[in-house]
Amino acid sequence: MQVPIGMAKSLPWFGRQVLVCGGSSGLGLQLVIAAARQKAKIAIVGRDANRLNAARLVALQQGAGSVECFSIDLRHPDPDTEDDSAKLQRWLLKNNVDLLINAIGRSDRGFLEQLNSKELMSLFEDNVLCTWNMIRIALHSLKRSKGSIVNIGSLAGLVSAPNMGGYSIAKFGLTALSRQLRLELAKDEVSVTLVSPGPIDRDDSGNRYESLAKSRGLSENATAPAGGAKLRLLDPEKLCEKILDAASQRRKELVCPAKAKWMAALMPVWPNLADRILRRFLKP
Repeated sequence: MQVPIGMAKSLPWFGRQVLVCGGSSGLGLQLVIAAARQKAKIAIVGRDANRLNAARLVALQQGAGSVECFSIDLRHPDPDTEDDSAKLQRWLLKNNVDLLINAIGRSDRGFLEQLNSKELMSLFEDNVLCTWNMIRIALHSLKRSKGSIVNIGSLAGLVSAPNMGGYSIAKFGLTALSRQLRLELAKDEVSVTLVSPGPIDRDDSGNRYESLAKSRGLSENATAPAGGAKLRLLDPEKLCEKILDAASQRRKELVCPAKAKWMAALMPVWPNLADRILRRFLKP
């Protein structure tokens, strides 16, 4: 579709195909809304069919050119199952994805000594394996369009955070996956953007992890966003605008807030100093 004159910069995803994995709730849904406001054609992958249908209606109300939904468990995708895996495969053969956004993941609270191998593997599956499976499924379509991939990571994937349990391990894995893909897909002209945001403002920001923290005997600060680190909550609408803009510019990495990238750079070069600075930002 030809982008109207004057819209190329203000609406870079106008009429283009955007596939959002994890787009039925949380930041993923906010990204669906942001893309819909740019009049993009949208496809959404998620697990819950009811949430997907609700997200579809919201996207259409916000101006999406079209909306397709696929109910898939990306931990174990299989074209022979009763979910929409085969349907998605057929759709990808007919459609070139201009932008794939992987907004999949699950946080955690606690200390590593409290985790067992099953729990750690589950965090890895939700934060790394699902993203990898989605990319593998959509890769031929992305290569045809010379499209873009956005992986939603976390500051916890650049700098270890307090009280985050295995989440930081998993998100560091997603960081490595994104950087490796960026190198490997350069020859195919497919860009990969790693987004590493801090805590995002949401209705349940203060109590999402109360029961988990209580079961593990953690302090009240462990339930706070970022596990108690003193970080301002990010506005989800503004963050989504930055993410879509970074994808259109094919930026390699986006860190929010921007000042946090200095801590990420300092950590491997001067870890003792970085640890001292980090402790100053922890709630007592």
